[in-house]
Amino acid sequence: DLCSNRVVPWWVARQWPTPISHAWMEEGDRTNVLTPINGREWPVPIPKDANLDLIRIEMLNLGVEYAWLDVLCLRQAGGPKEDLRAEEWKVDVPTIGHLYTWTDRVACYCNGLGLPLGLKPVDFKSSRSWFRRAWTFQEIKILSHDNPGELIICGRTSHVEGEIQAIKQRLSLLQNMLRKGSLFDLLLEMQKRVSTNPVDRIAGLAYFLRSDGIPGYYETQSLEDAWSELVCVMWGQFRAALLFLYPEPGSGSKRWRPSWMQV
Repeated sequence: DLCSNRVVPWWVARQWPTPISHAWMEEGDRTNVLTPINGREWPVPIPKDANLDLIRIEMLNLGVEYAWLDVLCLRQAGGPKEDLRAEEWKVDVPTIGHLYTWTDRVACYCNGLGLPLGLKPVDFKSSRSWFRRAWTFQEIKILSHDNPGELIICGRTSHVEGEIQAIKQRLSLLQNMLRKGSLFDLLLEMQKRVSTNPVDRIAGLAYFLRSDGIPGYYETQSLEDAWSELVCVMWGQFRAALLFLYPEPGSGSKRWRPSWMQV
């Protein structure tokens, strides 16, 4: 709740919040802050040059009343109730995609949470680039809709029109791929991305693959086990595509469909 500046449960808002998408900085470029926004339940990791108050002001200026930000709304490491995190993440992490699927707009910080454009060129290639992270792929799902929602580029400053155009061109290419809805295009795009936990690349596909259910999230789960669980719940036509269109027998536990390493 940006007006009261605190984390509130769903039943208080009773509306879809605006999710804030960002790529995490390297650990050395982050700092942990304790804030009353989340009741000081865990230290909030943000870039060293970022400020939660300034992020709030920017969101309010965009007309946002309720926002969802992972570092505030999803339990992070290091709090006094660390033992709860693994249990909460089993459900909370894989269902984040629900927010990005049904919202009508997403606020995006391409240079890091709360950091402005223009201080440095937009990063398109490094392992920390917003365009290369596994979870941020899921966070542009609104672009796949017949009536796509709005992806708001935040942190705008003067003289950054060239960078904004470059960002929009990249987003346009991704939107064209998403609108085609090809299973193998989705898998190829995710395989090119990077993540802190390797299993994130599989968990981040669940909403793209029109899954009947969402498998639980386990940070240390093997890639093949996570892939097997996702195959079991993905849309039947996608499962059929794995059977009939993939040109080789599977190299894993199932011969009828490819292993995660093959796709």
